[in-house]
Amino acid sequence: MNNYDIIVLGGGPGGYSAAFRAAELGKKVAIVDDNDLGGVCLNWGCIPTKSLLKNAEVMDLINASNDYGISVKDVEIDFQFIIDRSIKARQRLSKGIHYLVRKNNVDFYPGFGKFIDNKSIEIDGAQISAQNFIIATGSKPKMLENINTNSEKIMYSKDVFTMKKLPKSITIIGGGAIGVEFAYFFSSFGTNVTIVEAEDRLLPNEDKEVSAWLEKAFKKRKINIITNTIAKDIDDEKIIVSIGVEGNSSGFGLENLGIKIENNNHIVVDDGRTNIDNIYAVGDVIGPPWLAHVATAEGIYVAELMCGLTPSKIGYNNIPNCTYCKPEVASIGLSEENLNEQSITFKKAHSFFNSNGKAVAVSASDGFIKILVDESNHILGAHIIGSNATEMISELSVVKSNNLSIDSILSSVHPHPTFSEAIFETLLQLK
Repeated sequence: MNNYDIIVLGGGPGGYSAAFRAAELGKKVAIVDDNDLGGVCLNWGCIPTKSLLKNAEVMDLINASNDYGISVKDVEIDFQFIIDRSIKARQRLSKGIHYLVRKNNVDFYPGFGKFIDNKSIEIDGAQISAQNFIIATGSKPKMLENINTNSEKIMYSKDVFTMKKLPKSITIIGGGAIGVEFAYFFSSFGTNVTIVEAEDRLLPNEDKEVSAWLEKAFKKRKINIITNTIAKDIDDEKIIVSIGVEGNSSGFGLENLGIKIENNNHIVVDDGRTNIDNIYAVGDVIGPPWLAHVATAEGIYVAELMCGLTPSKIGYNNIPNCTYCKPEVASIGLSEENLNEQSITFKKAHSFFNSNGKAVAVSASDGFIKILVDESNHILGAHIIGSNATEMISELSVVKSNNLSIDSILSSVHPHPTFSEAIFETLLQLK
């Protein structure tokens, strides 16, 4: 039986980040995963879906080519090529993670790991042991109870990558980030798309003004939006269920160890540690926010904690959220509704991209920026909808995470013409 300092169960962003950091700090580390390294994010989520969305962006450009004085005729769509391209992107990056595993002298065990006790784990009949464990098994899609989930029509996000042809029509159950991204993708290629959302708006966790703007943009794309509705019997060619996720905590022997698991199958942790002293957990399996960059931060934090360091606490109020539909959506901190509900005094700066030179020049002027600050000009929340929103949010994330005032932005020179200078120009309203 091989003995390790740390065994990481799960090879997604939280797991491999923890493993690499612990190895850098001199620990003997192993990763166990029954899928290829990279987790849902790399293999079925963040990366391959962004590849798909790039194809949608190209399709949008072709459809709007006349606006640029270019006539494009006889366009053909090779849907299988589009799917294969996304798979190649994930395969390339997965090879990179395997390289880092070797470079950091981390052992990788491909197989399903199950706890025997709090010091050992079984992988397809073989056993390995460790002084400490990190559970990073991620999440899995929530199932929809109201409709026949055995139907061949029903798909979840990863099933899109096995589709052989574009459907003529598709219903997407759930108007969160995954739902609206797939809605944008399919609508770009001419599929008739309907979104069914149980809440009163798309992206219900975003600022209401952002949700309203996105809904308006989607209706221009002829996407049918049905809100305040619980999906039941749906008659459509294909149905994608994207109603959220739950912790992937079943089947690993956690119950036998007495590890506390709460609603939605999330592992209960206190500063990364479960109720079993030598077992930690990070990423989606411990609950929201279900984001790869959060899992990465948690993985590094826990690895340093286990190695005797005193890492800085993760600022969960400073986590940026990004949605990669068109227009893109990005935010950090509290929404205007949150601030009003909590009776927090704030000042607001608000501007539209139709006054930004770069946005107008490249015909991408749809959207706005809204930044909310306190009386001392520290950011309480920031919300962007528009082209490059997911890149622009990083500047505001740096400022908010380091508790800097907006003076740190106003005292810097932004290049012209760029989308990012819109942040500077917006904040001039508060000077």
